Amino acid sequence: MPESPTDSYRHFTVRSEEGVLILTLTEANLRGYTVANALRRDFLAALQPGQTARVVLDLQNVKSLSSEAVRPLLTLQRRLRDSGGRLVLCNLAPVVSQCLTATRLVGGGTTSLAFEVAPDLPAAIALASSP
Repeated sequence: MPESPTDSYRHFTVRSEEGVLILTLTEANLRGYTVANALRRDFLAALQPGQTARVVLDLQNVKSLSSEAVRPLLTLQRRLRDSGGRLVLCNLAPVVSQCLTATRLVGGGTTSLAFEVAPDLPAAIALASSP
């Protein structure tokens, strides 16, 4: 992870709050394989060994996302779950929420791939911090 809490990757910024790593996406439209591949690479780079396993992905700036852009989110979630960590998404725009709900990745999905979601950043931090 970058040394400073305000350092950023290409498509998101990184900071830590209350022991939770917060990744805030900066792109409004997450579309295409180029963006998806960059997100996947940078998400994995942000998860350095020995760092917190509790992560909040803040999607406040994201207005749309394609199916290709879901793949890096799933990769991040799998990596965290495999290491005993936790991923919580927050601040989902209605269209993003609809996309993830339609694919049964949020909203009571019974699959192990389902994301945990909170309405805002404080709620996401609390959820990520809970046992």
